[in-house]
Amino acid sequence: MEKVKIRIQKISRILMIICRIARVIMFVSIGVVAVLLIGACFSDEIMQHARNILQQEEFVAGVLSGLRDNKILGKVSLRTIVIVSGLIHILSRLVFVLYLNLFKNLLEYIANGDKPFTVKNAKRIRRISYTMLILIFYTPLIAVTLFFVMLFFSYLFEYGAFLQDEADETNRIQEEMIVSFAEITENKSEQTGKHVKRVAEYSKILAAEMGLDGEQISQIYLASMMHDIGKLLIDAQILEKPGRLTDEEYTEIKKHSGYGGELLKSVEGDVMKLAKTIALEHHERVDGNGYPEGKSGEDISMAGKIVAVADVYDALTSKRSYKEAWEDSRAYDEIVKGSGTQFDAEVVEVFKRAYDKINAVRLQFADEK
Repeated sequence: MEKVKIRIQKISRILMIICRIARVIMFVSIGVVAVLLIGACFSDEIMQHARNILQQEEFVAGVLSGLRDNKILGKVSLRTIVIVSGLIHILSRLVFVLYLNLFKNLLEYIANGDKPFTVKNAKRIRRISYTMLILIFYTPLIAVTLFFVMLFFSYLFEYGAFLQDEADETNRIQEEMIVSFAEITENKSEQTGKHVKRVAEYSKILAAEMGLDGEQISQIYLASMMHDIGKLLIDAQILEKPGRLTDEEYTEIKKHSGYGGELLKSVEGDVMKLAKTIALEHHERVDGNGYPEGKSGEDISMAGKIVAVADVYDALTSKRSYKEAWEDSRAYDEIVKGSGTQFDAEVVEVFKRAYDKINAVRLQFADEK
């Protein structure tokens, strides 16, 4: 799905370039005709050149043919005909520029990952549709047909805006559910403090530094809050045990990733599905020695790789009942040392570049002592 979205965005950018080139051509054409019209007011020779050029324009030729059929052509001067023809040419080009601008703006929404289906865009299409009636002077059938087609598209966009609002409401409910579950998970063990919040903030920074678009960054930020949801099914005595865990207790703790996947396996919505992926993969390693499934390399999602770094860094720099918080420099070195084995090398490079931002977040949301 993501590859399709990226492909559509690339195509949209190419079409935007074509629209810009076509718009430049239209303005050049308008400029040339405007100069000819000014010249035609003072020179018969220029007026003849202007007439020959304008008659090659299908739209203008159609209008002139209509004037001829109605015996109007012989009743006015040639200069007047040339000027009127030139103004018609300019008007038709301006209508075309309006459509190019509309098309370019819609493509820009898509290329930037924004939502083109809005009430504002629907009204814009509706307003521009009325300009098609300009063509009614020489092609009534085409003019009326295009007018109703554009009008239909305007209402289609308005309906799309309604559906988008419904989808946004669904996303809002998902977000509220995620935040609620994150708070429940965090409250299960009093020693986790603001761990969920910090991991989400670190993940957002890493995702942004990797060049992901705004929607992907927002989804990773929200979904990462549920990375430890499986701990709801872990005995609180193990989670809060002072001192080191036994091998059996550590094995039980490791099950929280699988539990998280089970809890979220039937969820609907993009963010919740991503939350399931992160819950399952945030303890996987790129060398295949992680858990619960022993995934490696490209089999691990980018979101899983990002949250893996964020989660471990915060675990290292946080105080737990069985350990003191590490110095941030020591935790930094540990993340860097794990590049290409425990962690994805690309994510680690991004972590290094964005470390000042990450450390600032660590201090901002530090646990109360």
